[in-house]
Parts: sequence; structure tokens; C-alpha cells
Amino acid sequence: MLIAFASSDGLNIDSHFASAPAFELYKFTGGEQGIIHTSLAAEDLNESLDKVFARINMLKECAIVYCTEIGGPAAARLVQSGIHPMKVPEGTLIVNEVDKVDKLLQSKKLPPWLKKKLSNVEASQ
Repeated sequence: MLIAFASSDGLNIDSHFASAPAFELYKFTGGEQGIIHTSLAAEDLNESLDKVFARINMLKECAIVYCTEIGGPAAARLVQSGIHPMKVPEGTLIVNEVDKVDKLLQSKKLPPWLKKKLSNVEASQ
């Protein structure tokens, strides 16, 4: 499962979805590899006429996107694209959220929406 975090510094979730300069991507493999991390710069997307569409297209493989703010129409478009938006307070440490998600996935006590996401991810592999 791939999760994106809207961040300007790579350490904190500190950006609005539509204006995030970059997204930190974490892939939860559940296997020996554990968690794989990479970064995607979104600076070039700021020139796009439809910033939301450009970001959704860039993050289309993600199951969840964490950000500090997101507008209602953008959140609806994310959900329609199969991506679950999560709002957190500005300055939330990415590593803390990664740890929470990892523990949640290992616990097998998943909320219904996340169970559905995981079953869709597994079916597509």
C-alpha cells in the first residue's frame, strides 16, 4: 500500500493538498522490505491549470494522502479516484504517522474503509 504525505521539508506534514511543493511516498510492503520511502516534487505542477487534477494524477497509485488542508471538491475528486484524504495538524511528523499506519496494518484491527482499500490493492497485484 502506497501512502503520500504533503510536505515542504520531507519531515513534517505541513502543506495544503493543492499547493504542496512535494509529497513523501511510503510503500508498506508487509514483507522483508518493510517500508520503502521516496519523494515526488510537485513544483512543476504549480504551472498546471488544474493543480488538483495534476496532483491526483501524480498520486494515482496511492491509497491515502495526508495533508494539513484540502478543499471539499478536491477531497471528493480524490475519493472518486480511489484515494482517501487524511487531514492532520500542521507540523505532524511524517515518521510518527508512518509508525501509526505500520502498527495499524500489523494489528489487523482495521477500519472498514482501510480493509476495503487493502483488498483492492491486493486484488490488483
